[in-house]
Amino acid sequence: MSNNLPIPPLVPLPVDVRPRLGETTVNYVQRLARANHLKPSELIRILAPPPHSVGQKPALKRVAWASGRSPEVLALTLVDASPAYLPIWTKPDLRLRRHASLTHDGFNKTGLINHEASWSKQSLRQIAHRWQIPLWLLKRILSPRFPNERPVPRPTMPEDTHQRLKDHYARGLTATQSWRSFLDDHETWLTLSAVTQLYLSFQDSTSIKPRRTN
Repeated sequence: MSNNLPIPPLVPLPVDVRPRLGETTVNYVQRLARANHLKPSELIRILAPPPHSVGQKPALKRVAWASGRSPEVLALTLVDASPAYLPIWTKPDLRLRRHASLTHDGFNKTGLINHEASWSKQSLRQIAHRWQIPLWLLKRILSPRFPNERPVPRPTMPEDTHQRLKDHYARGLTATQSWRSFLDDHETWLTLSAVTQLYLSFQDSTSIKPRRTN
């Protein structure tokens, strides 16, 4: 689809989708798009801030308008949304942070829980049981207002994702087409710049040759 198509005026989508505590903004928009029979990649472009360039993440205010929810509610629910105001770190919050930030195999436990909850299809109760923490503490950890000084390191790209991108390149798909495919056909968020950089590395490799498409 052409990137020069006009952006339609924003109206609340007909099918209501409730945001899940701890999920990412992109994951919520993907669920919102599929529930309303829209392509996630196109809805993400529409909800991106002007000039609505391909590869931008959705703007919180535009997501709120399309979903029929307030920015304040989304900011307190979506894990990567900025809170409407800076949190006040109370003494109980600081004690909770020390309790929740215990290391787990050398990594920050709070960051790992946030990362897992952003993609996991398990219920909050199941995640709390897996990490052996109370449900109330899990809800506090997943709130964007919960203080977390040491976020989990950014994970490397999974092998199956790397292989799928390699297959896309070999089939002649452009980086943008591959990026859209991940948004529309898989519940995976990749930045367009990451896909483009990987494509450039494929071009430098002699083992991968894109097939010409007629």
